[in-house]
Amino acid sequence: MLASSLSRTRDRLIALVVVGIVFVSLVAFVQINLDWDFRYLPNSIRPSQHDPAVYTRFGNALFEALEQSGPPIPPLKDVPYRDNSGLIFWKATNDTLRPDILHMESDAVLAMRQAHEDYIEATKDLQLPFRPRTSGIVSTAGGRYLPIFIISLRMLRRTGCHLPVELFLRNEEEHGAYLCDTLLPSLNARCVRLDDIVGAKATTISKFQVKIFSLLFTSFENALFLDADNFLLRDPKDIFKQQPFRSSGLVTWPDFWASSASKHFYEIINFPTPAMNERASSESGQLLVSKASHGKALMATAYYNFYGPEYFYQLLTQDGPGGGDKETFLAGAQAVGAPFYQVGHYVDTIGYYEDGHYHGVAMMQYDPIEDAAITRSGKEVAKRKPFSVHHNYPKYDTVELFSAEGAAIDHATGQGHRLLGNKTLTLERFNGRDVEYELWEEIEHVACVLGDKFRHWQVLPNTDERNGTCDSVKHYRATVFAADEIV
Repeated sequence: MLASSLSRTRDRLIALVVVGIVFVSLVAFVQINLDWDFRYLPNSIRPSQHDPAVYTRFGNALFEALEQSGPPIPPLKDVPYRDNSGLIFWKATNDTLRPDILHMESDAVLAMRQAHEDYIEATKDLQLPFRPRTSGIVSTAGGRYLPIFIISLRMLRRTGCHLPVELFLRNEEEHGAYLCDTLLPSLNARCVRLDDIVGAKATTISKFQVKIFSLLFTSFENALFLDADNFLLRDPKDIFKQQPFRSSGLVTWPDFWASSASKHFYEIINFPTPAMNERASSESGQLLVSKASHGKALMATAYYNFYGPEYFYQLLTQDGPGGGDKETFLAGAQAVGAPFYQVGHYVDTIGYYEDGHYHGVAMMQYDPIEDAAITRSGKEVAKRKPFSVHHNYPKYDTVELFSAEGAAIDHATGQGHRLLGNKTLTLERFNGRDVEYELWEEIEHVACVLGDKFRHWQVLPNTDERNGTCDSVKHYRATVFAADEIV
């Protein structure tokens, strides 16, 4: 009987040891292989991350820090520029001199540095809210940009991408019920209104500033931001899982220009002024960021945008090309010492010839995964993989394209023409895809099926031949693509 009791005790001890070993092994696996911490607990254990109040509390704390740490000097937009030498194409060398156009006295620089330090200190304990282990696409649009965004979203879905999309709007005036209640949900997308999160403070956010606040308030941990007029050429789901994003947490793409940031900006953030050939300026029509690893960088970026129009947009471009928020994202990373990766391959321009003159209408960026692999190996490939097309000038807005000065019409002949180059060049550039044909299919869908939902697209006048926007698009497609229709 004693032996039987000892046997049972031994079996219980063995079972406890086995359970303990399994538990310790599981914890070790999680910590070593998945880098889990409290943010990555199952969503059921973190209900606060699904509570809109969490985003509002964060927003209130952030705006309080922003408002209390403003630059204590007169606006720099009123400061005279020395000259107009900020335009430097991205062919800079180590000997290229940084533009020194914006004049600031040393006491003004020190005052802005102190305000900047106060803000970084005030936000050091703030944590960005998000749903752990989620990835998705974020964009902003309103008014005339809504139909453009829908075209881009439909182009995204043509790639086979099923990632969720969040469209940020400032308030209810920027959308209709159909858009948010019916159309976007049918495309696995949803509206997020900034005034639902930060109330009346949303009215202080405009233009370029909306982008950073959409990234601060998105529910995704990993977000690929796309401008409304930017469409992807492939499903981007793998870029969240591979290099360079895995190690950097922030990926940007280049612009045509060298950085024209003032030396005073780097004095304000207490960062060494980089050489002009260190990198190109960034083009923020697309941006990939982890909120988990780059929360501090994003909050620094919010400061540069909140005070952008009167201070930091001048400091970061000195009236050079681009302007706006484009340089603020890498500036935020630099200010807090966060890593980043900028795609090294140059941006390409896409356009058409008219009367012997070239007209660029879009920017083509390249695949970040391939770029990182080439950077690591040092071995170039015969042809890079295109990633996105930022159709920024002009945008695919039918009212603009078909106007008297519209780019879709040859002004010498009055006939429509392609915008992204002839068909042969298009097929070569996009690996056998007639991307412009696909784009105009989606433009027609929006114009003819959804056109009555977007007031801005209802203004094209009727003619003897065509009934408003829908017929104008159909006529354009029939004349421009009829000779090379894809069956």
